[in-house]
Amino acid sequence: MLFCSIEFIFLFMPIFLLIYYTVPEKYGNLILFLGSLFFYAYGERKFFWLILVSLVLHYGLTRYAEGKSRECQRVCLILLLLYGFGMLFVFKYMDFFAANWNHLAVWLTDRGSSIQLPQVTVPKVSLPLGISFYTFQIAAYVIDVYRGQVKPEKRFIDLGAFLCMFPQLIAGPIVLYHDVAAQLKKRVLSWHHMENGIKTFIIGLSLKMLLANTFGTLWNQVQTAGVSSASVPMAWLGALAYTFQIYFDFQGYSMMAMGLGEMLGFRIPRNFRHPYMATSVTDFWRRWHMTLSSWFKNYVYIPLGGSRHGKLRMLFNMFVVWSLTGLWHGAGWNFVLWGLYYFALLAIEKLFLLKFFEKCPVIGWCFTFPAVVTGWVIFASDNLAALKAYLMQMFGHLGDMSQWTMNLDLFFQTVHQYGLYLVLAVVFSVSWPYTKYRENKNRLITVVILLILFLLCVYKMQTAASNPFLYFRF
Repeated sequence: MLFCSIEFIFLFMPIFLLIYYTVPEKYGNLILFLGSLFFYAYGERKFFWLILVSLVLHYGLTRYAEGKSRECQRVCLILLLLYGFGMLFVFKYMDFFAANWNHLAVWLTDRGSSIQLPQVTVPKVSLPLGISFYTFQIAAYVIDVYRGQVKPEKRFIDLGAFLCMFPQLIAGPIVLYHDVAAQLKKRVLSWHHMENGIKTFIIGLSLKMLLANTFGTLWNQVQTAGVSSASVPMAWLGALAYTFQIYFDFQGYSMMAMGLGEMLGFRIPRNFRHPYMATSVTDFWRRWHMTLSSWFKNYVYIPLGGSRHGKLRMLFNMFVVWSLTGLWHGAGWNFVLWGLYYFALLAIEKLFLLKFFEKCPVIGWCFTFPAVVTGWVIFASDNLAALKAYLMQMFGHLGDMSQWTMNLDLFFQTVHQYGLYLVLAVVFSVSWPYTKYRENKNRLITVVILLILFLLCVYKMQTAASNPFLYFRF
């Protein structure tokens, strides 16, 4: 069940909110927990048990370790991390590593190597919905408990409401326990929060349905036509389309999550801060998927030593973080390469360019935005051969005028067709429209505009041929 679906907006959400606002406050977490389980089971019946087992184990062992010796607490922490990331490996990465092991074995055999590796066979398993998000979320909880930064949650239902909270369960943001601990115990439900939450939800829904899906169609058109028939401008237009698709899709879902959270009395953290305005790659990752960046910083980078032990150690720590960041997004070499690509860019900035970009932000943006667009091409490519072909079309023929003028009529036709959406994408990638919204959100004209946008989204839901959900791979 997706947020941008008829069954969610007109069935699940109103029924759930009616029950949630009707029952006594002391049963709020129970209703949230049960409603979230229903929401998850609706879309993930096969692996519904996985999140329940994870919840029971993490609740049981953190409660058991409370008050025990430090050694006992450490053992419980290790067991829980091994279980959580072990499940993530089995369902998300096992097939990837097995396939590459077998390729290596064949490669060694073909070259007559004395090293003989046995072929391995692993069962084919599908990826449970949202497993990367809730694994990181519960891992952060048990680490914070071990560090003494939060107390173990004593009520099973409250921990279940935290882990399974449907607004952010399948597409993030990654919510940390200490961000919502106080709200799990007591939160304010009011018409003011409901109104603001609905408005935020509609804005997120509009970004997803009206912008992200449109750019997804353009990206698919370029892919379908074939990169070999695309001119240099068309290749860049396709890359730009995916750049806007993934941003407005993810930003849209994050805003919908924030809106739903506010309706329920929770403050779900902001996940994006106009990342395409970034004046350096470092600045970009301070603005893009901020909850994930914060997670890797607090639970990987800083524990490894951060930047406290010299440049070489800092570069090694960055390499580890960005290798893991790439793999987190998917089990494929394109994701590994994407992570290493950002490691290289960030390392260059840290060592040479960052201070210059801070003094000359315009030059910094001119470097950063094309770099980010190129990064999304790496991210989106299913195989390395397709990636090579697309990058060659973007960069390999810059001096060949025939590649610029090839199928030029098609390029101008496409720009004309999507021109309005390209303008809107630029406008809604900067802070100005959101600032204006906050200044005028209580005016009648704003309400009317949001109502029109909502009706357009409903129409799109009913008629659109494509409404992709990009987070199945996560």
